[in-house]
Amino acid sequence: MTTSSEQVTEVLTTAAQTAEAWAAAGVTVRFVISDPEADVVLDPQGKVTDAPPTHVLRISWSDLQDIAAGRRSFLRSVTGRRLTAHGPVMQTFAFGQALSSFELGA
Repeated sequence: MTTSSEQVTEVLTTAAQTAEAWAAAGVTVRFVISDPEADVVLDPQGKVTDAPPTHVLRISWSDLQDIAAGRRSFLRSVTGRRLTAHGPVMQTFAFGQALSSFELGA
């Protein structure tokens, strides 16, 4: 199944809005997704925003799906260089843990 940029944005937004851990992390993250290409900034409520992000996460869609499905941890993805994240470290790991609660349909 082919996934479009618009579908990635929609699925990611819905997942963030329904994940309590995302709101608890309290971050605004710019997701730079590859395969397919998507670039979206989500606020702590999981809504798309134009606000400057506190963090930037560069990751492939398949790696993000692996984290959400529990096939790979956020920490393992960082140490394995499967993603890059920029921003305050403690909040980075808070939103990283929140990603594991996302329902991405993986």
